[in-house]
Amino acid sequence: MPALACKAVKPLHRSAAESAALAASEENQMPARFPLRIPIRWRWAMLVGFAVVVAVVVLFFIILDIEREAWLQNQAGQAELQVDRLADELKLPLLSGSRAETDLVVQKFLEKVPTVLGALVRHANGKVKKYGGTGSVKAVLKADVGSVQVRRVPGKSLWYARAVMYAGTPLAMVAVRFSEQEWNHIAGRLVQKISIAAVLVAMFSAILVFWISGRMSQPIEMLAEAARKVAGGDYRVRLPVRGNNEISDAVAQFNAMTRELEHKEEIRDVFSRYLNPKLISDVFAGGYADMESHRQPVSVLFADMVKFTSFSESSETEHVIQVLNNHFEVFHRVVAYYGGHVDKYIGDALMAVFNHPINDVAHVRHAAMAALAIDMACDRLGVIREDGEAITFRLGLNCGQAIVGNVGAAQRMEYTVIGDAVNVASRMGALGGGRDLVMSRDTFELLGDGFGFASIGECEIKGVSRKIEAGVVTAASQTVLHDIKSAVDLAFNDDLSQDGRCIVRETIAGEPAGERTEGDNMTGDV
Repeated sequence: MPALACKAVKPLHRSAAESAALAASEENQMPARFPLRIPIRWRWAMLVGFAVVVAVVVLFFIILDIEREAWLQNQAGQAELQVDRLADELKLPLLSGSRAETDLVVQKFLEKVPTVLGALVRHANGKVKKYGGTGSVKAVLKADVGSVQVRRVPGKSLWYARAVMYAGTPLAMVAVRFSEQEWNHIAGRLVQKISIAAVLVAMFSAILVFWISGRMSQPIEMLAEAARKVAGGDYRVRLPVRGNNEISDAVAQFNAMTRELEHKEEIRDVFSRYLNPKLISDVFAGGYADMESHRQPVSVLFADMVKFTSFSESSETEHVIQVLNNHFEVFHRVVAYYGGHVDKYIGDALMAVFNHPINDVAHVRHAAMAALAIDMACDRLGVIREDGEAITFRLGLNCGQAIVGNVGAAQRMEYTVIGDAVNVASRMGALGGGRDLVMSRDTFELLGDGFGFASIGECEIKGVSRKIEAGVVTAASQTVLHDIKSAVDLAFNDDLSQDGRCIVRETIAGEPAGERTEGDNMTGDV
């Protein structure tokens, strides 16, 4: 076994006894942040019950307002007939100036119409006479009633008024106050019925939600109990998978995890029979590797599919894999064309590096052109989602100092880049939308001619202490566009040999294409 140098990584496995001890220690050290334990079913029952009550109350006021408006419209129609009749009966007494006859007409009107509480007559000379239960008449006296059209007087009481005129000459203003007893009766019945309905609906909803949440919380409680057993070192725990939802997915993944842990435990036991148990424990407990690294400027490009989660959920697995592979195949060729290499695929995302391991003095420009070519290639592929939108990628680019070299264990190494330059490139992609190439202004200044920069302002980048001005970069010259289109054409023609790339692109490291050495190939393979 080769000698291993001395930087440890996170342990791969713990024994059952170690796991149990660690779990007990963490449980003892964990602060009790939630002393009051309320089961999920009770929380949901109370929440739904409260929501139903609030909804019923809001609905009650809406219905009450609608019923009030309807009743007022009906009342206005009846009031118009009654007030017009009283005004017509008062014309002759008012013309003759007989106060007694006027009083008699109003009194008879009050006796004939039971819904009328009182009346008021304001003569042309300003004198006011009240009849019956008029209550406060300030609003009536302030009202400007100058036409024979009956209208309601604004105020709390239900007053309707109009002018009494003869041959265009105003004789008086007559106002009638109507009772709201009928509306109070209607509102009372409405309150009673809706209150009963609200109680019944709230009770039924709470009971139903309590039952449903109990059914939902049962597998969660089982999962929590099983997790405690696994933390104690029991990897043989299996839970029944019922239904087809998120909880069943979690249970299935938990079972897969326990099977894998059990399998690793079995491997450890098997190897311990043939090799030194201490050696096997060390291998499973931690790994060691030689770390050879150095710093150098690199350009890092991230391409991340937009709305991949919804696309993967609404599409067949084989289709998702096929679409990703088709895109990544073309993207890989484009990146290689511009002298970079695909460092890794991260699910639906691609990470490409320029100026490592291949030195390229124009790596920033080539990385930007590769990003724009990726966008053009994606548009040419033209894959449409189930929702009708085309598949697009967010593009983030950054240039900076990074640590490059072999990272990993002695048995498996990865020649890659790490550092802030990589992190910032990843964050840049998240600042834009589909088909947007986002980079900092500092990186843009290194591109040279042929590009445009649309600033999106000073942005806070996670892990960076200062704000960074970022913007969307586009191709602004025909020369750049022609080069990008040529790269995309070659990518789709599967003609990305070194000679083919060198014909279109004049230089990749400041050297003429024909003078590049064999070691400076453009495939980016490590």
